[in-house]
Amino acid sequence: MMITAQDLYNYTKCAHRVYLDAHGNASERAAVSPFVELLWEMGMQTERDYVTRLTQPYADLSPLDMHQACRRTWELMRAGEGLIYQGGLCFDDCVGRPDLLVRCDDASSDLGPYHYEAIDIKGGHGTTGREGESAGFKKHYAFQILFYHHLLASLQGVSPRQARIINVDGDYESFDPARFSAEFDRALEEVRALVEGTGQSEPVLGSACHLCHWYVKCRRWAEGIHDPTLLFGIGRVKFHLKEAGVRTVEDIARMEVSDYVGGSRKIPRLGRDGLRRLKTRAAVRLAGVPEIRPGFVLPDVRREIYFDIEDDPTRDFTYLYGWVEVDAGDTQAYRHLFSPGAEQEEATVRAFWKMLAGIEDAAIYVYSAKERASLRRLMARYGLDQSVFDRYVAQEYDLYGRLVLKYSDWPSYSYGIKHIAHHVGFTWRDPDPGGANSIVWYNEYQRDPSRHELLQRILDYNEDDCRAMIAVKRYFAARA
Repeated sequence: MMITAQDLYNYTKCAHRVYLDAHGNASERAAVSPFVELLWEMGMQTERDYVTRLTQPYADLSPLDMHQACRRTWELMRAGEGLIYQGGLCFDDCVGRPDLLVRCDDASSDLGPYHYEAIDIKGGHGTTGREGESAGFKKHYAFQILFYHHLLASLQGVSPRQARIINVDGDYESFDPARFSAEFDRALEEVRALVEGTGQSEPVLGSACHLCHWYVKCRRWAEGIHDPTLLFGIGRVKFHLKEAGVRTVEDIARMEVSDYVGGSRKIPRLGRDGLRRLKTRAAVRLAGVPEIRPGFVLPDVRREIYFDIEDDPTRDFTYLYGWVEVDAGDTQAYRHLFSPGAEQEEATVRAFWKMLAGIEDAAIYVYSAKERASLRRLMARYGLDQSVFDRYVAQEYDLYGRLVLKYSDWPSYSYGIKHIAHHVGFTWRDPDPGGANSIVWYNEYQRDPSRHELLQRILDYNEDDCRAMIAVKRYFAARA
């Protein structure tokens, strides 16, 4: 079996997916999620748009299958073709199909007084950074480019001097290959073992797993053996736990914490407090009942606003602001501001800013730091009033960060609003609720604005997110 650039991309997300894609039972593989299909579609459209704007002549190999593309690419590289679109690279057990192969004349290779560089056209940006963090280059993009470097080095005798992608805006973004090279080399060997079947892997449940076509299989496996990743926040630390003989949720619940904080049995990346927290979460999981701890203080205000944003990170565009107000215990009707398209984003956020400016002596409840980060970004983009944002920050109360994480534990591997609200008895009207699905519905609505049922589905989902926050807050308030 051949190793592909997609395998390296998937490895940065989940090593077990690489194994299952190579050896899993196809009958246990679910359909690709609509959101993933949307990402593919948008990526292909970005690629097509860029290629149609090219003024430089290029050899188009996109109609060829992989075998044909590899053979023709080698012929064109030896002939010194300037630009190759959708070429094929094949060497040993690795095969890749970069979007562009560009001839570079600044260094020689086995081909002659030139060499080739591989560049991918991406539907996003290469650099990323959360609020308060410095930006870094996306590892999954870097690994794909370095995989093509690996193939080119084998075929032409030299590795390209630079590493670049073309982002969704049509701009080049570079990264330092040396920063990722050692990690990539280890990853390639692990991927090779997984694809060959000589390497072993296990599922590691996380919040993004539901987008994978192996999610149901992996969750069933974890539940069947009571895997530690059924507990929130464990992730790959479970492998250290298992090396120390702590293999199940029951093992964690009955372990003596002092046995694992020092000496030969010490578990890396976990101190005494972390182990105690895991032990508590294991007990909560086995009991099936949330544990609410004392000490939290909720805002003492008459007016509460439960606020949720819907945005499309693939296009860096916010399309919906929704909120439900509770005044002296009386829940008001759902309200929203909606952008039918990207060209209305500024007008919509300005209308929302005007609404925010009128809020005084209130608590604005959100679930996560996303709303604040999105509003900060929009403020900078459109030059909005900083004082309105500062007042918003002073009134914002993050239920996830300030309440759920600090003062509770839940019988769930995820503390996302869908999981937490489920445990307090709240149910979404939509049979398949989720932010990723909302993005899919929005894109379908943009293609056909006459489909009012799609718009209503988006609004209903956003409203339910707001009302789920009310349910969670009241659950805590009843146990204050």
